Amino acid sequence: MTPLLDRQRELDLISEALEAAEGASGSLLVVTGGLGTGKTTLLRALRPLAEQRGTQVLSASAALLEQDFAFGVVGQLLEPLLPDTSFEPAADAPEPARDPAPATAPEPHGELLALAADHASRTPLLLLVDDLQWADAPSLRWLGHLAKRIAHLRITAVVALREGDPRGEEPRVHEITDRAARVLRPDPLSPQSTAELVAARFGRPADPAYLTACHEIGAGNPLFLTAALDALAGTGAPDAERAHTVRTTPLPSLRERFLAALRTQPAPVQAMAKALAVLDGHTDLELAGRLAGLDGTGRDAAIRSLRRLGLLAPADGPRFVHRAVREAVEDAMTSAEHEDSHIYAALLLHGAGHPAEQAAAQLLEATSCQDGWAIEVLRSAATAAMRRGAPEDAARYLRRALLGSTPAGPDRAALLVDLATVERAFDPPAAIRHISQALLLIPTATQRAKAAARIPPSQLGGCPPPSVDVVCKVAGELGDATLIAGEDRELALRLEARLRHIAVAGPGRLLTCADRLRALGPTPPLGTAAERELVTVLLHGATMTQSMSAAEVGPLANRVLQYEPATPDHVYSALPLLPHILIAADSVEIIGPWLRTAQDRARRENAVVAQGVIGIELTQVLLAQGRLEEARAQAAEALALGVTGWATLQSMIGIVLVAIESRDAELTRRLLEYRREGASHGHQPSSLQLLRGSMAAAVGDLPTALEYFLDWGRAAERADWRNPAVFPWRAWAAGLHYRMGHAAQAQELMEEEWARARAWGTPVAIGRALRMRGAVTEGERGLELLRESLDVLEGSVNGMERARTSVLLGRRLRAAGRADAETQLRRGREQALASGVPWLADRAARELQAMARRASPLDVEALTRTERRVAGLAAHGVSNRDIAERLDVSSRAVEKHLTHAYRKLNVSGRAELVGLAHLLPDGTADATRTAVRRTAANRTEPKHRGTPG
Repeated sequence: MTPLLDRQRELDLISEALEAAEGASGSLLVVTGGLGTGKTTLLRALRPLAEQRGTQVLSASAALLEQDFAFGVVGQLLEPLLPDTSFEPAADAPEPARDPAPATAPEPHGELLALAADHASRTPLLLLVDDLQWADAPSLRWLGHLAKRIAHLRITAVVALREGDPRGEEPRVHEITDRAARVLRPDPLSPQSTAELVAARFGRPADPAYLTACHEIGAGNPLFLTAALDALAGTGAPDAERAHTVRTTPLPSLRERFLAALRTQPAPVQAMAKALAVLDGHTDLELAGRLAGLDGTGRDAAIRSLRRLGLLAPADGPRFVHRAVREAVEDAMTSAEHEDSHIYAALLLHGAGHPAEQAAAQLLEATSCQDGWAIEVLRSAATAAMRRGAPEDAARYLRRALLGSTPAGPDRAALLVDLATVERAFDPPAAIRHISQALLLIPTATQRAKAAARIPPSQLGGCPPPSVDVVCKVAGELGDATLIAGEDRELALRLEARLRHIAVAGPGRLLTCADRLRALGPTPPLGTAAERELVTVLLHGATMTQSMSAAEVGPLANRVLQYEPATPDHVYSALPLLPHILIAADSVEIIGPWLRTAQDRARRENAVVAQGVIGIELTQVLLAQGRLEEARAQAAEALALGVTGWATLQSMIGIVLVAIESRDAELTRRLLEYRREGASHGHQPSSLQLLRGSMAAAVGDLPTALEYFLDWGRAAERADWRNPAVFPWRAWAAGLHYRMGHAAQAQELMEEEWARARAWGTPVAIGRALRMRGAVTEGERGLELLRESLDVLEGSVNGMERARTSVLLGRRLRAAGRADAETQLRRGREQALASGVPWLADRAARELQAMARRASPLDVEALTRTERRVAGLAAHGVSNRDIAERLDVSSRAVEKHLTHAYRKLNVSGRAELVGLAHLLPDGTADATRTAVRRTAANRTEPKHRGTPG
């Protein structure tokens, strides 16, 4: 039972009445209020209060369905006074036309009144009647008689009356209430009382935010609050983080109560309630009245009734006190009423000049309206939604508009294009489907070209083949952009950019980009968006194929950027290729701030896809600057935005490179589970190969890792991806070759990488190639190459590459016993920490620790006999293959023994092992024994038939 709170004033007044009745001065009190204000609870609390005073309590509760039972309420009240007989008055007792004078009152009124008065003369009585408005007519007449005489009786009568119920306005009810000594209207619950109820329900005080939500949802109404607390049972403790559940939890237990209350109302009141439910919080009273079909007088009367009933909030506007009221009203509406009301509401809102989105919200609830005015309203609403940064709302309006379009007409095609343009912001696959459908419906080449130009170049590869064929056909219909002008020229340039971007012609198409770019002249025109798109795609092709140098590509790419405003819409064009180009050209000073500006706007506009694409772009830029930790944060944000739901793995290359560079096994596994490659993966290298190679290298499976990287490199060559500044796959493969003892293969790869890096001409590409050449070159020449790499990288923005060179140079210097090893290691460690590369910093730290503790004969003694032999041969410059032949074991066994030896000797690889050569055997005896065994075998082996003796 709900505790009685905030009712002390009422209890005090009723106590005074009880005291007065003991002195033969009875009174009638009326407790009134809307639905759920606690009237019944107050009446129940009076019983113990009266019984403590020695007053006998008689109670009755009227019911709507029992109004035909004559004297039903009086029978409930007085039955305890007749213990020997049941009270069953005749159901057909005559009902006089008017109330007679007391002296001539017909039975049983007089007898029953006398019975109550006689009993009260001995013991004071408290009569409690709940829901007076539903009492039967004879009982109301009897209570009216009692009200006239109660002042001289030892009787206190307290009746509860629901305000707003039409039966409460009947004359018989007024005859009773008009004679009341007091009319009590309980106040809404205070915040303090709400806090007490919540604490009692949960067994602990609630957080202030949770209490605020409870007080708002309860609106001071005990019924609403207790229903909410019942519904919240099992949802967790009343903490601040769960405050939202208070506002969102439905209250199904109240719907039937609200429906029952509404059914008792006259038709105008019900019509107004339905109008308010349809308008859902709209505060235009005149509009609500027109929707309900009421004039001003009828409208105001209906609003008053609903407010008195407690269904409207005590505010200026007509707003339901709780959403459960609206749900109950909607439940009471038939399907036809629902449909017609929403259409009429949309028409009224549109005609009265209200914002288009308000009318469109009504049309979303009514699917049958397909008139032209409705479609225009929905399109206007979509425009407004996009303006306020709500693309998903805009898409809902346009999808609804499609219901009214002709199945194969130009109006449907236009709506599909508009819908796809909106969907690009949050659902690219749906946008592609709708553009593809529109292309098959549009009649002219120019219109089809406009639609095709809405497809982002990065997404065109995901179109169905027929749609791509249509784009190719439309481009052919428009003709050569150099021979046409105006709008068609712009469209032709856009389509050329898209078709070149996806390389629909397969391998070889990229090689034509540089020639096409040069044909545009030394300063290609960049005045229009179409010209900038085409130049960007051509620059990308020239960069990937290394058909131009960085000195040619970088300045032109920056010119494009200067012409292009920093907006989120650039992600729907070819401009996301610009970061690739500028990163390869070592020119990222402008692109970073430009992308940050675009990202901020995308966040304000709630453009999820734009945020994801820009996040990937920033990931690449930050990685190129050697800011790995920041790059990982951008990659995580892009993944959280759901880029894996629509982006190809190739378009997420920035995230792929972050996984490889950071050696993040979890991110690598996550990307490996994602297999959407894109339409061009058949003739372009797959990012999955890079990820698999990285994973294999991380677990020490060097041959498998090498094979993956070499496979990727062969595919890159076939696709004409030749630039080492974009994907240094040769450096990765050369490192694996060298670790496996394949020095010659490593040298061959790095010489080719070095030649290409010099031809491209950027510090990062050249410095990286020099470092890897130094890594696979022994002796003093290797140290010279590493120092040269460090000098070149001093002019680069990529701190991570400088850190790698410093750490590697420090390790080699330490292995050679040079004094400046510590300086390079400390420098590399600091740069690695600044760049967010903890694994590299840890490697430098281990080297520094090892410098203080050089390996001793005791460390060497920890090696097994085989590990010592293998380590000794490696320390003296013997390749893994030769070691395997000398010891007559497999190459994998050699790698395993070397790995164990590195760990026990606390060295990281061959370069450091050279410094311990004086402690390890040179393998001469092993070589001698192997030669003896082979000679003996040759002597005993039978000669092949036909071989000269």
